[in-house]
Amino acid sequence: MPTGDSVHSTQAWFRSEKSRGRVVAWGNEEGQGKVVMQYRSPHRVWMECYFSDANVGAPIAASRSEWVHAVHTYRRGQSQIYVNGVLAGRGNPRATPLNVRRPARLWIGGWYNNYNFEGDIDELRISNVVRSADWIKLEYENQKPLQTLVGPIVQVGSQFGVSRRAVVVSEGQQLKLVGTANGAQKVYWNVKRNQHTSLVAVDRLHFTLHAGRVSGDQSLTIQFQAVYPDEIKTFETSVVIREQIPEPKFTLQAPRTWDGRQTIELEPQVQNMSELRAAGVGKLDYRWDISGLATIHENTNGKLILQRAQNSGQLHVTAHLANGGQEVLSRVQIAVQEPHTDAWVQRPPASDERPQDNQFYARDDSNRGTLHAKGTLKSPADSVFLNVSADGKPFASKKQAVKSDGTYALAVHLKPGLIKYTATIGTIQNGVSQVLHRAQNIVCGDAYIIEGQSNALATDTRDQSPAVTHEWIRSYGNPRGNEADTDQNLWCHPVWKARQGEKAELGYWGMELAKRLVQSQQVPICIINGAVGGTRIDQHQRNPEDPTDLSTIYGRLLWRVRRARLTHGIRAVLWHQGENDQGAAGPDGGYGWETYQQYFVRMSAAWKQDYPNLRKYYVFQIWPNACAMGRGHGDMLREVQRTLPRLYSNLEIMSTLGISPPGGCHYPLEGWAQFAKLIQPLIERDFYGVAATNPITPANLKRIRYTSDLRNEIRIEFDQPIEWQETLADQFHLDRFRARQSKIHVASGRVSGNVLTLKLSGTSSAEVITYLKETSWNPKQILRGRNGIAALTFCNVPIDAP
Repeated sequence: MPTGDSVHSTQAWFRSEKSRGRVVAWGNEEGQGKVVMQYRSPHRVWMECYFSDANVGAPIAASRSEWVHAVHTYRRGQSQIYVNGVLAGRGNPRATPLNVRRPARLWIGGWYNNYNFEGDIDELRISNVVRSADWIKLEYENQKPLQTLVGPIVQVGSQFGVSRRAVVVSEGQQLKLVGTANGAQKVYWNVKRNQHTSLVAVDRLHFTLHAGRVSGDQSLTIQFQAVYPDEIKTFETSVVIREQIPEPKFTLQAPRTWDGRQTIELEPQVQNMSELRAAGVGKLDYRWDISGLATIHENTNGKLILQRAQNSGQLHVTAHLANGGQEVLSRVQIAVQEPHTDAWVQRPPASDERPQDNQFYARDDSNRGTLHAKGTLKSPADSVFLNVSADGKPFASKKQAVKSDGTYALAVHLKPGLIKYTATIGTIQNGVSQVLHRAQNIVCGDAYIIEGQSNALATDTRDQSPAVTHEWIRSYGNPRGNEADTDQNLWCHPVWKARQGEKAELGYWGMELAKRLVQSQQVPICIINGAVGGTRIDQHQRNPEDPTDLSTIYGRLLWRVRRARLTHGIRAVLWHQGENDQGAAGPDGGYGWETYQQYFVRMSAAWKQDYPNLRKYYVFQIWPNACAMGRGHGDMLREVQRTLPRLYSNLEIMSTLGISPPGGCHYPLEGWAQFAKLIQPLIERDFYGVAATNPITPANLKRIRYTSDLRNEIRIEFDQPIEWQETLADQFHLDRFRARQSKIHVASGRVSGNVLTLKLSGTSSAEVITYLKETSWNPKQILRGRNGIAALTFCNVPIDAP
């Protein structure tokens, strides 16, 4: 293998099922020591070479069915990427050069046994020379689909034509044409449809057209072209595709109102099913779109089952049906009104359950936790008792006669507070008591979950403060390897940052939040942190077939919560994530922000199913261009986060923009402490009845419009009073002009209570406005509410007419 910074070329043909994955990787895990060809989203080839001068990328066409030819050539100070025979990108010649060491390793479709490429890879080559542009062009032209480099064997004669001049074919059928091109050096078949011509075959004297499905009769032209030494001949065949296969005709019925709790089913009523079956196209494909509100739902056997709504308002449901042709759709609208409150769902105890040392019991909405002792005795006894003491003093005692099958079930209600309980389970036989089990250091309070990526985990920081524990803060251990099968009690006093071998880190701001709540509310707090650094939101989704699948982030967290017996005790989820979804890491062919909302809705539905008493979601709007991963596309990711509350009745957004000291990527400890300080008042308002005298949320815009037909002034209404500084004018950006007006900008502003009025430098035709672009913002110039909290950023928000 090439070593050091020696010249080399890395190349492959590939086609991928998903817009991400490593095509080939070679080298080693040393500084500037590897060369990795990646297929990234949005569709591009990226050579990831450990921040060296070999880093280079280029866009490619988005297609799962077409092959891509990618070649990377390297010479110190010159890194180039070729896509489909054409030079498409150059690296930074001033960056650190490669330094590949021996022994080097080669992986196809992954790196160090982590295989993440899904698709086909062919003609993989690593060379110790820099392939020339002509060499690369020749390789592509010679092996590309429908290659045009060489032609067929030249036939004797001069006859030219096609077997049919005009033809009518039914949809779903095939049309076979035979061409004659004696003396031709090259032949092509083209399909011309709606003034667009596509090359469909090369060097063949026969061509088969698959008519496919159409909606209404369609016309097209098939061109047969032949290249002769002195001319190019063309023969055209006119084709009409007749529509003969029926499309489904259906109606969709739904109740006009819904309480968002009772399960309802929506099923399309197909009126022409007998006709479809007679034509052999009675098998239907169903697709559902749900918008307006977040819901919990499932699709099964052509039905949409709506199980729960997470907000009140108008729910829009669209059913799409197809039987191989064009989709047919029908829409309904349902007015949803949630109940004011939901009853607390009690957790059923396990068949063999007893308290454990250090266990945390969550209180319910009646202000009590329930300690269960349930099981089957191995030895005969007259009765079973459960004694509970609080801080060494008797608290409660229960006694029960043993059933004939040896089973028993006892329960004691615990009082939440800074109290340590001890529980003793025992039997009485002929007046003689025997202790079977004792658990100590038990507490009762409130439980929360922190989820997301590294700024939710909050353990990697440049401040190396020592790990600390707290006697009134608890967590439950994290499974690793086969540890999930052990009976080891993994309850513990957590630390904010784990040391070697510890499994229950809370993260710095998680620990700070818990300490604040313990101090202010005098109640124990349990926080289970399931965050994983460097992850996208799609990686946090639930496996519906196996929710506790330990290969998933969601499954590992759910395993911990279930083992802690807290599934019914989780009150809120605190979510900080998005750095890996804001730029070029989308799992579905985009930048990440395009599908962020649908992934969050799906994930929150899973949370609500597995944690039924979950009352609130707290979401942080991430830092602009966080971890330098936004590259101008993070503005829309933050906009998606800002608008999530429209779908929920129980979701709050908190800004990270004004946190000081800032992080850019990861925050110093003082910055992370601000997370806890900002979110504490919201939790105390929502769960502890602490009334806020002033707004405790970040300012969020409500509506934007031009103030007059002159369109030289914009009125922005927020949900609370804000503060204005003239230096903020250049943080507002007008965009999407009907006519280019690059000189029109925000000249000044003024504030009156909740309303910000922006004076423009002239008459504008801008259709949208953005506050704060991550590529040109200044952390010292941010809009704040009068409460001092940084306002939420917004992007491409439409400006209404006056």
